[in-house]
Amino acid sequence: MMMLLRAGSPARSTFNVLLMVFLLAACALFTTARAAENSSVTVTDMLNRTVTLPAPAKRIVLAESRHIMTLALLDNDPLSSVVAWGTDLQRYSPATWQALKQRFPQAASIPEIGDLNSGTFSMEAAIAAKPDLVVFTLYGPIPDGLSKLDAAHVPYVFVDFFRHPLTKTVPSMRMLGRLTGHEKQAEAFIAFYQQHMDEIAKRVAKETTRPTVFFHLNPGGEECCFTSGKGNMSDFIAVAGGENLGVKTLNQAIGKLNLEYVLAQKPDFYLAGGGSSVSRQGLNVGPGVSAAESARSLKAIVSNPSLASLSAIRNRQGAGIWLFFFDNPLFFIGVEEMAKMLHPAAFADIDPAKTFDELNQRFLAFPLKGSFWTTLNGQE
Repeated sequence: MMMLLRAGSPARSTFNVLLMVFLLAACALFTTARAAENSSVTVTDMLNRTVTLPAPAKRIVLAESRHIMTLALLDNDPLSSVVAWGTDLQRYSPATWQALKQRFPQAASIPEIGDLNSGTFSMEAAIAAKPDLVVFTLYGPIPDGLSKLDAAHVPYVFVDFFRHPLTKTVPSMRMLGRLTGHEKQAEAFIAFYQQHMDEIAKRVAKETTRPTVFFHLNPGGEECCFTSGKGNMSDFIAVAGGENLGVKTLNQAIGKLNLEYVLAQKPDFYLAGGGSSVSRQGLNVGPGVSAAESARSLKAIVSNPSLASLSAIRNRQGAGIWLFFFDNPLFFIGVEEMAKMLHPAAFADIDPAKTFDELNQRFLAFPLKGSFWTTLNGQE
């Protein structure tokens, strides 16, 4: 027989208290669940993979350390979330590495876990860093060992500033903005980037000629002549209003052209790409390099008898540019300068150095100062 609870009885009071506790606990659980749901992040990466994080990443492994420049466009303290990274920046661009350490000395203490290009990258070390997220790029082939990350339930994404940079840079940056909780910064950068790319496209569209370009990758070595094929640098040259010779003959991203072929094609413009430690006697451009040193190094390259007979060089239609503009979102500054090189009249009032200064001031967490391009005709 059920006993009725009378108003004011001890049993009734206890029941009301328990009911209130239950309701409060239920509300707390509901609020926590809703908060977790609202803080989770779901994105589609550049390999069309759906990736969900329970919250914006606070512990990031950069498979390629050079992409600290990418994170530095989104976060004033980009190293605060990096728990491990590759060794490519340290190895191939020591000057940029020094600029980073000067602004953020703690860079020297971040664990290094190998280089994807040389096959020394360690998935086990990446897992041991206990990241919320691993960021890969599409610079090279898809790395081996991703199944180890899957088995350890470590989320990872691919960005793309190399294979299809003209169409994938904006979605890559927007994705990284969401994954790191820096959406506003990402959108501000995208607007700045798009403004400059749109202006380049508008002016190039009015040009009736498209100069042929011999893009010389890392000159100064014993062999000639490495260049880019379809994609990446050839795409950038095309947007700048030129046509790279490598597009006609190479199926791969990077390959070698016969010097006799280059000479026979009589390209309108010679463009050296350098600033990498790959070529010790090559073009000297990048952070900390003076304009005089950049000009000297370019003149030394083109004085080589094998290149000196090139018609573009005889006509002083030649230049050099920093390779590390490319395979990251900074490439639009390089494209702006190349457009000015190839179409000086159309871009006479455009100042890429001013664009770079604004980028340093508004976005880049560690400003890059130096000489990043040089020309044979002295036009900057």
